[in-house]
Amino acid sequence: MTATVAGPASAPAPVARHLIALSLLPGVGPATVLACHVQPGGAQAAWDAVVAGRPSRVAGLAPAMARLGGGGVASVVAAARSLDPELELRRHLALGRHVLVSGHPGYPERLAQDPSPPAVLFAAGHLGCLAGPTVAIVGTRNATRPGREFAAELGADLAAAGVAVVSGLALGIDGAGHHGALRVDNGSGRPVGVVASGLDIAYPRRHAELHARVARSGLLLSETPLGQRPVAWRFPARNRIIAGLSDAVVVVESRSAGGSMLTVAEALDRGVPVLAVPGHPSAPAAAGTNDLLFDGAAIVRSVADVFDAIGMTSVPPVCPDPGREAVSQPPAHRSVLAAMDQTPAALSEIVARSGLPLDVVSEALVHLEAEQSVVRTAGWYERATPVGEHRTGGRP
Repeated sequence: MTATVAGPASAPAPVARHLIALSLLPGVGPATVLACHVQPGGAQAAWDAVVAGRPSRVAGLAPAMARLGGGGVASVVAAARSLDPELELRRHLALGRHVLVSGHPGYPERLAQDPSPPAVLFAAGHLGCLAGPTVAIVGTRNATRPGREFAAELGADLAAAGVAVVSGLALGIDGAGHHGALRVDNGSGRPVGVVASGLDIAYPRRHAELHARVARSGLLLSETPLGQRPVAWRFPARNRIIAGLSDAVVVVESRSAGGSMLTVAEALDRGVPVLAVPGHPSAPAAAGTNDLLFDGAAIVRSVADVFDAIGMTSVPPVCPDPGREAVSQPPAHRSVLAAMDQTPAALSEIVARSGLPLDVVSEALVHLEAEQSVVRTAGWYERATPVGEHRTGGRP
């Protein structure tokens, strides 16, 4: 009887171990591993050919071997002969990693129909994080303070609604989105991190603690085997997975070119909605997001815009009545106002204070803002200051 991978991933062990081994070979990237996986004979036939010294005769390997040349091919063969696929599989399982293989149970459904799915994925954490709605929060590593704050609050608001925040765990906007999501401890909306290294290597080092927290509270994914450090080409490859896992991609801050724009391109190729946060026209960190908005991306002013993009809520048109007194307001609107003061608060804070569902609070805030009972600034909400008064505190 064929052995199977222990745990949630139930791909036959020969398939998993040979995909892992192929992924460890120099010059062999995700596209080549996938080509070997889907060809007749699969990864095992490809591996046997490499060990026998004939990798160029394998259809899935031939293009990569042609690029490497004779010396490179010899290095690939030597590397293969020094590896034990079974030991590599056991090493991953012994460290508690899930090994997920395309076409087999346990593999993420969102990637099953992807145009370029990873042949094998390594996971640490809770696979159930991908069962609900997902939104990617991406952007520049060199983010401004307001950009990081907005990303954190957006991450918290999404997590509070049970939406899994997906990002690449990079510095700047990515990390801020996950820090925000981790502030919410409601058992849902757990963060999902997709990394470009082996799951045992935290990159960047400054995010080692964040890396560990996401693995504990949410889910870490990589198509790179353990022990492999990130190299430049793995980051664009990682971005396609972020796009493929997400119901929408939100770009908070970005220059005109960079990793987040590569994620945008991958999202557009997959028909995934792209949203952007507007910024000052002269701000370099907003050049890319403003370009996206000019080209037709949906605007993000608050989490309500993201809910609308993924179909989680529908806010009815507002017909304000300036003469309406507070006593005539719906009970939910009065409860939301009672939960606020002249100190700026995030949507997640107002939800917690009011005890109302997030969609009810979001709709109430839209109406209250139209009535000028509430003021919104950069994602923060506060009660309008009565004439003759001034605010005496608030967030920096």
